[in-house]
Amino acid sequence: MALNVENDDLEVKTDSKKKPTKKTKEMLEENAKQIEELKALQTELDHELDALDQDEKELGERSALKLTVTHKKFGEGTVITQDGKYIEVKFKDVVKKFVLPGCFADKFLELEDEDVYDYYVKANEIHKKRMNAELKAKSATFAIQRHEDAIEKLNAKFK
Repeated sequence: MALNVENDDLEVKTDSKKKPTKKTKEMLEENAKQIEELKALQTELDHELDALDQDEKELGERSALKLTVTHKKFGEGTVITQDGKYIEVKFKDVVKKFVLPGCFADKFLELEDEDVYDYYVKANEIHKKRMNAELKAKSATFAIQRHEDAIEKLNAKFK
């Protein structure tokens, strides 16, 4: 007795898509949540940087040229050039290069004029806050990319 089965009667499952497990769904949700939190942080940091721009604008720019300064090792000197954030100071025997505003704020070079000193302290505070905010923004950008990559890898398993 022969068995007669036609192809139409055979039911074969050809569903090639796998369904994500509960753990995978949780991982996808967690990565998406982290991305949203990081984007919110970036928005906050953008506002902070805008505020720092405003503070910097209100503080204004002040030239260090011809300022008389004192250094612990080299003694008294005069600022002879300023190129952006760099200054050169001519001491008795040597010319040295320093970075503004930190050289004054951190007291590598001392000033007699308190107003000028206060200006450079404020400028240095703004600079440090800016550097910190920019570093956090870059870190958030990289973290978002890592989470997006993780989501992409998890989703690739189910295509």
